[in-house]
Amino acid sequence: MDIIFELVDGLSVLRGLRLLRVLKLAQSWTTMKVLLSIIISTIGALGNLTLVLVIVIYIFAVIGMQLFSKDYTPDKFFPDPVPRWNFNDFFHSFMMIFRILCGEWIEPLWDCMRAEEKDGASSCFAIFLPTLVMGNFMVLNLFLALLLNSFNSEELKSKKEVRFPSSQPSYCCTFLCVFLCNNLYLM
Repeated sequence: MDIIFELVDGLSVLRGLRLLRVLKLAQSWTTMKVLLSIIISTIGALGNLTLVLVIVIYIFAVIGMQLFSKDYTPDKFFPDPVPRWNFNDFFHSFMMIFRILCGEWIEPLWDCMRAEEKDGASSCFAIFLPTLVMGNFMVLNLFLALLLNSFNSEELKSKKEVRFPSSQPSYCCTFLCVFLCNNLYLM
């Protein structure tokens, strides 16, 4: 079967779909079934969290454009070109804030401080530090809290659904009878 796929170009995508066979494990592997159900149950809440994240990025991108778009000029970076990551327009500003949220904030901060050389670099900290605090710490913690809450609720559901097999009550009765008989024998 693999020989047929190797002879035809463009069918590597179909070979990649074979990786979805791992999802068949969810039918027999209860732990994976629980994990998949948790992921599926959190999709709606993750959509709301994504909307909050986009709003936070939008707000900081507009603030960054208002504060720094006039400062990213070629004369401030001469002989180097203007950095690709800048606050000149909305798209680049949005991408810059997203880059900061991904954790790559040091190089853009240095570029901002270079652009703000005459006005003072402290205005760069006015956008970068709140972005880090609001984005990384608050939104990331909300995301983790959402996942942990889903795991906790799934754990509570699974504890409620635990049932003893029909053989266990008879073991309990047998144990109780043996225990009582041994105690009576010792008296």
